[in-house]
Amino acid sequence: MKRYFMLIPLLFLSLQGFSQNYSAQKYSFTVFAEPQISWFTPDTKNLKAGGSMLAFNGGLNFDSFFAENYAFSTGVSINNINGKLEYTEEGSLKGIDSVYTLQSGDGAEYHLQYVNIPIGLKFKTIEVGYSRFYAHLGLDTHINIKSHVNIPGEQDIDASEAIEWYNLGYFIGGGLEYSIGGTTAIVVGASYNNEFLNIAAAEDQKFTTGSVSLRLGIMF
Repeated sequence: MKRYFMLIPLLFLSLQGFSQNYSAQKYSFTVFAEPQISWFTPDTKNLKAGGSMLAFNGGLNFDSFFAENYAFSTGVSINNINGKLEYTEEGSLKGIDSVYTLQSGDGAEYHLQYVNIPIGLKFKTIEVGYSRFYAHLGLDTHINIKSHVNIPGEQDIDASEAIEWYNLGYFIGGGLEYSIGGTTAIVVGASYNNEFLNIAAAEDQKFTTGSVSLRLGIMF
């Protein structure tokens, strides 16, 4: 997994080198909201997927163009990722104040919140009428700031100790930018996100997250 971490600084340095070849750098900012469907994918025999849930991501995106239609992209957002797991045998959940026992067939509903920092590339078409199409891809860095779980008989358990504080994944997607005057545009797009790392802190559990999101934003 170390090779994924090495990609982040290498990608940044490579794109910075490209950008220095262009004296007329251009920038854009996008404020966005992303309704999304998120889920967990378990990889241990004592857990199985319990279903997807609605979630939400919102924040700011920054693009630095190193060529006319190519940009280095980053930003920051608050990303809420929700999902359900079902225990296939007796297990436990470590809360901040207690350890909870779950029986086979019990479900656990997770509500996780992350600070998300993406690092990637954006590619745009030439303007056709008032519109440009774009594609973007890259890596997502997640820092966990809140972890709550609902289980049978207990609601809103603080499960910060049951969830790893850091996660890393990738995103790929595209959309449309529609100009409404000057450099201002309405942004509509969609993306798929998948995480590389196990987010469970317990040694007998392993599961990752994924999501599909719809982006609605305003670019300046």
